Amino acid sequence: MAQWELRSGTGVERLLFFSDAVVAVAITVLALPLVDIEGPGPGQNVLDVLATHSGQILTFIVTFYVMAVMWGIHNRVMNSLVAYDGMVFWLNIAWLIGFVFLPWPSTMFGMGDHWGAGEVVLFSSDGTGALYWWTMAYISGIGTLTSSYISRHPPLLKPADRAYWALLVTTRARLRGAVFFAAFVLAGLLSLVYPFLGFYALLVIIPLDFILRPTKPQSEALAQASRLAETSGD
Repeated sequence: MAQWELRSGTGVERLLFFSDAVVAVAITVLALPLVDIEGPGPGQNVLDVLATHSGQILTFIVTFYVMAVMWGIHNRVMNSLVAYDGMVFWLNIAWLIGFVFLPWPSTMFGMGDHWGAGEVVLFSSDGTGALYWWTMAYISGIGTLTSSYISRHPPLLKPADRAYWALLVTTRARLRGAVFFAAFVLAGLLSLVYPFLGFYALLVIIPLDFILRPTKPQSEALAQASRLAETSGD
């Protein structure tokens, strides 16, 4: 698709439906490794199973949450489009590639031994943590580029949504993509040197998301802008 070519109408709807279908499949694949976890054996209970596979389970929960957050932002962006050009199309394809790829490093990362034989593992050479976190960084970075490009090209946005986007860039939510990208890159670097720190960086991601959300007055203003957009659309 040429960068200067614009598509609108059903073309936008088909792009959105395609993206949502790909995301749904990727998130489903993310859960498949958990199906292979066997139940309690002789002398075990479910708590033993959970403890043994805690890395896989924690990685799945946090990855699912982050994927849901990134999809939510992506969906809000795509739903604001009245048209798209070649740049938006290829940025969206690049974002989807990262999403589909993520379940693989997520599975390896969750199953990895980040502690060794009772000792902290230093200077790990397997690189699974770095691959996991840098895949996250890739998805976040592409998503940020997409949002930035669309916000700087108002003709691609529905007229009623332009006020919402103009207001959004004044909130701290505008920093979310850049901060998450930097956090993912840093976690990947930590995973190369101190794998256990890279693993426990998982616990920082969810609080970071809440910190970067708009303040209550900003959220109320955005909600009002969104309602006005819907009213204008009607």
